[in-house]
Amino acid sequence: MKNRVILLAMLLLGLLWVVPAWAGAQEAPETSEWTVMFYFCGSDLESGHGYASGNIKEIAQCLTYEAVGEYFSQQAGEAGPDAVNVVLETGGSREWHVQELGMNVRTDALQRWHFRPGTKLLEENSAAIELAQELPLASMARPETLADFIRWSAENYPAKKYALVLWDHGTGALNGLIIDELFDGETMGLDQLKTALADGGVRFEAVLFDACLMANLETACAIKDSANWMIASEELVAGKGTAMSMWLQQLFFVPQWDGLRLGRWICEMNMYKYAEQESEQEQNVITWSVIDLSKIDRLAAAFDRFFAYCDREYVGGADDYSFNALSEALNDSFEFGLGDAEMIDLADLPYHPYMVLGLDRALYTELLDALTEAVVYNTHGPERARAGGLSFCYPAGSSPAQLDDYAKVCPSAHYLALLDAIQPNWSAPEWVYSQAEALPEIVDIPAYQIRVQKSLNDAGIPQLTVVDGYRNLRYAYVDILRLNPRTDNIVCMGDLPAVLSIDEAAQQATFGLSGLAEWPALEDVHCAAQIVSVDYLGGRALYQIPLRMGNDTYMLRCGVEDFDKPAVVYGLWEGYSADSGVFSRNVIPLTKVAGQEYVLLYPIDGTADGHVRYETSGTLTMYRSLDLSTKPLDPGTYYLEYYVEDIFRRHLPLERVEIQWDGQKVTVAEGAWEGETTLTVQ
Repeated sequence: MKNRVILLAMLLLGLLWVVPAWAGAQEAPETSEWTVMFYFCGSDLESGHGYASGNIKEIAQCLTYEAVGEYFSQQAGEAGPDAVNVVLETGGSREWHVQELGMNVRTDALQRWHFRPGTKLLEENSAAIELAQELPLASMARPETLADFIRWSAENYPAKKYALVLWDHGTGALNGLIIDELFDGETMGLDQLKTALADGGVRFEAVLFDACLMANLETACAIKDSANWMIASEELVAGKGTAMSMWLQQLFFVPQWDGLRLGRWICEMNMYKYAEQESEQEQNVITWSVIDLSKIDRLAAAFDRFFAYCDREYVGGADDYSFNALSEALNDSFEFGLGDAEMIDLADLPYHPYMVLGLDRALYTELLDALTEAVVYNTHGPERARAGGLSFCYPAGSSPAQLDDYAKVCPSAHYLALLDAIQPNWSAPEWVYSQAEALPEIVDIPAYQIRVQKSLNDAGIPQLTVVDGYRNLRYAYVDILRLNPRTDNIVCMGDLPAVLSIDEAAQQATFGLSGLAEWPALEDVHCAAQIVSVDYLGGRALYQIPLRMGNDTYMLRCGVEDFDKPAVVYGLWEGYSADSGVFSRNVIPLTKVAGQEYVLLYPIDGTADGHVRYETSGTLTMYRSLDLSTKPLDPGTYYLEYYVEDIFRRHLPLERVEIQWDGQKVTVAEGAWEGETTLTVQ
């Protein structure tokens, strides 16, 4: 009943919008105004957490306009009960949790359902979701499965306007979306999504991605020929998904709406939904936008021209003023997906102050105008104030296999030519060079090399000084590993930003570790804090700490809002799987797990099968708030691993060095850390 009371308030708001426009009722049209297709690939989001079922239950709360009109004013609306058809397809999950709705969702078959909205306002069971078709089990990540659902929906529920809701994991441009756990985590790439929509034969008024990281240029290019409007998030989407009971109900009220007005309402209702949630992190990082797909060709062309300009400047070398301005803009662009998705904000390019200095004025204006024209609506939480509504993939640190996949969906040959030049282990496909010129390899341009001198600081700790290529340096980090004398395992104790000392006059930078006397500790126990992102200028950093609670592994998300102030703990996150490229949509406030026992995890270095294994701390108790402070590391044998990011965001590692720590000072074997070396991609 509580949900119906909340919905009642929303209905009252909706009536204020729609009743005046519906005076003078007419007969319902023969063809429906809308058919909304929900493609629910439940995956582990459903089997583990029931998130898909939660959204289906929200759908089941919706009512016909007549039910509301009869209850409040005895006025029947002209839309009619069939003005909006709602159909669902379910699959891709080992377990479903919708029995209370009378749905027997099978895990050994694909099932299609038709939703009938409720006809009585305060009756809990007046709505119904009825089985319409059952098919042999197939992977929901395959384009033919999606295409067949689209065709079936349009044939059986014809409408003037169609909407498609793609519900599951999203991974951005590199790995696509839809992770079917019944078929070994099979994933649908963006090229396959494009095929599915084309084969479905429907022109969609709107496509909604209820999935992470899908508001990007590559996705927009993939679906632009099959849809008018795209509604998606640049950032991770919380497990509870979009505000389906709110936006779908409004469509029942106002089926005359087009995709733009529906998209704006979806964005606003999503903000409303998460303003009511307990997790501040979900409220702070939310982003939603509406994209006009008819404007994407112009934006893609401007994007390609931008990288054609970058290609020309790249040949000039890092000392070129214009290229430095461009690289600064790329490096400062806001990252989504906690740094693992390689997605950065497209709007950060034209809005970056250096772009005015580094870019041709006409091209700068065209890129800005094309972006403004394409992103027609954009909402975001306070920690994503820089989110411009559309991102793009910057996979400079990705594997050759990932770059092969990205080349299938990248909208710019000139961009791929640049990625080819800066990635010595990857070659762009041949078609690229029918549209763009090949660029010299980065290893053949002396201006881009970074040469460092190894030395010990005054405390005897290994450090690095950049003696050549100072302007090519972006960030430097240091990993700390410890030899556990009880197990002989080398375990990771986490990583920290290296402390930088810059000599502008000499054009040199020295970076190192201030010491081992202050290492992160959770409730006075050392933890393996891992860097997610660092904003040196803003004084902010985001970390995650692995832990296990029961049989589940989580990342405790925490951050430093100001380098001079204590760290803040945000909550538990299920993390990112490097194997599948899947980002968890589940963030748990500490209040939900207070009182439970957990152990801290320390990744074991060099596991043979490629899967991370851990050593654990003693048992701890979760509190509503946790103390994250620092304390000296225990004496013993440790290893330091430095790695540098250059201006292209490429990771340039160095070999590890063994050190001895007695609790007060560090010693290094003579000759173990000396000499000069040029950093390269491994």
